[in-house]
Amino acid sequence: MENEKSTTQANLPEARRGVSRRDFLSGAALAAGAAAVAGLAGCAPQAAGEAAGEASTAGGDTMAATGAMQTTDPSKAVWPVVEEVEVGSAGEGEIAFVAEPIAADEITATHDVDVVVCGLGPAGDAAALACAEQGLKVVAVEKQNRGNYNSATIGGTNSKLHEHWGMTYDTDAWIADAMVDNAFQGDMTLFKHFLEKNGEAVDWYIGHFDNQNLDDYPLTFAAGDFPDFRDEWDKTALSRSWNTSLNLPYPPGELADILAGILTEAGVEIRFNTPACQLVTDDAGKVTGVIVKGEGGYEQYNCAKGVVLATGGYEFNQQMLKERCRPRGVPGAWLTGAFGNTGDGLQMGIAIGAAEDEFPQPIMLDPEQLMPYLRVNKLGKRFTPEYEPYGHLAMAIQAQPGTYDFYVVDGAIAEKIDKIWTPSSSCYGPKEVWVGAATSENALKADTLEELAELMEVPADEFVATINRWNEMAAAGKDEDFNFPGEMMMTIDTPPFYATKEHADGLCTAGGLLVDTACRVLDKERQPIEGLFAAGIVSGGMFYNTYPHNLNCLSHTRNCLMGYTIGQVLGGKEA
Repeated sequence: MENEKSTTQANLPEARRGVSRRDFLSGAALAAGAAAVAGLAGCAPQAAGEAAGEASTAGGDTMAATGAMQTTDPSKAVWPVVEEVEVGSAGEGEIAFVAEPIAADEITATHDVDVVVCGLGPAGDAAALACAEQGLKVVAVEKQNRGNYNSATIGGTNSKLHEHWGMTYDTDAWIADAMVDNAFQGDMTLFKHFLEKNGEAVDWYIGHFDNQNLDDYPLTFAAGDFPDFRDEWDKTALSRSWNTSLNLPYPPGELADILAGILTEAGVEIRFNTPACQLVTDDAGKVTGVIVKGEGGYEQYNCAKGVVLATGGYEFNQQMLKERCRPRGVPGAWLTGAFGNTGDGLQMGIAIGAAEDEFPQPIMLDPEQLMPYLRVNKLGKRFTPEYEPYGHLAMAIQAQPGTYDFYVVDGAIAEKIDKIWTPSSSCYGPKEVWVGAATSENALKADTLEELAELMEVPADEFVATINRWNEMAAAGKDEDFNFPGEMMMTIDTPPFYATKEHADGLCTAGGLLVDTACRVLDKERQPIEGLFAAGIVSGGMFYNTYPHNLNCLSHTRNCLMGYTIGQVLGGKEA
């Protein structure tokens, strides 16, 4: 259960406002959200037979006589489905990547530097800072008018902050969870490097903030009503949800500007509204620079040391989502303010021969409701143990008919919520917020379960039987069906009854360019491409199917570690 959620509040129903994890840690409102997500409407995928027929005539593609297709061209990929679902992006972003070679006479200015960092999210911030501190001449270019920072958290397993709070972890169990979560398709060397080096990187990163009082950096699970919680993981969940996340003592909405100030003081030249468009290579395939687009047109940076891609994912590029993610893996709603995430860095790398994660690529998912309320699908049936790390619960929702569910409470929820009040649920906001979300005007409300089923448009007999079964097990203190913690089961027997329709939320894509432990981008033979590095979610190799929220704050800490590592490598130090 990791706090990596940001919310474009203007586009959410009222019941959702104020209930995301990231909001509690940020208080950040993204004023530009309404305009940027106006293109949220999705498109149903093309019929498999029709698309396959087109692809069968395409040069370079192979297609068996049966019609089953393989292709190395993502735009011709086909995803056979049992049930058609919409594939919608977070909005219609402006793509900066330029596929056709940019001619020399289009270049209006040329600059000679050591390093250009493309993108100023947490990974780009860390990379630019680390490189500058190695005495390198660094320019950071950012597509938007300011950097992007979605969550005031960091994590890891062996930093001074964890030592300060008396935390130690069974790293064998941690990495076992990591490998199971990615179905053993992640690169174990990257996870091992993370375990070995994350503390060093976090200590370095935290050392730049003006607040050095370690007491002001609490464990996230201990930031709510359980300040003394020191278990390695939340033992009430079916899967281990690791107590590794820490809160930074700054609102996330301010962190991008705070980091910009730190970078400027370190000597980094920052250029906003300047997207990276195309990589420059020599005859041997080495990356020697990058072309960006400034106010006056294209400019070329010649980079003596390298180019760092930290451009984020492709949440605002519907075509890339349709190509790279299976339809049922794309969420019904998005919570992101990273409007520049259109896959530019990923496409730039692929254009020069970089390898990327195999398909389907993962998306970081959360349920819309973070409390473990009872869930039923459109058939009126319960389908999962509700107290699961967020990524797991979201995937269970995505697997249901229609890719949605309902969470159900009764009129006594304000008193009963104590049953599910745990360290990993209490840290994101007060009880009244979660009660309010479940009983808001957006919830369906009825005095009987039969009437509620009619409003939900689910089979009444099945729904009533599901609730009766739940109540029987709650009274016995044992969930015989899905192994939900018996002591947390609260009966649903006090009118009025409430049901709220829920989709999974998408935070960001989590597949990207393959890298090694030095963050060097790899080609299709798994050899480093000289001069090219990637950090953050434009890089891949670690996640499959979904992002493992139970490894709390892995992504943000990985951003920090990768940026720090790139500085060490380009500065000539051991990674």
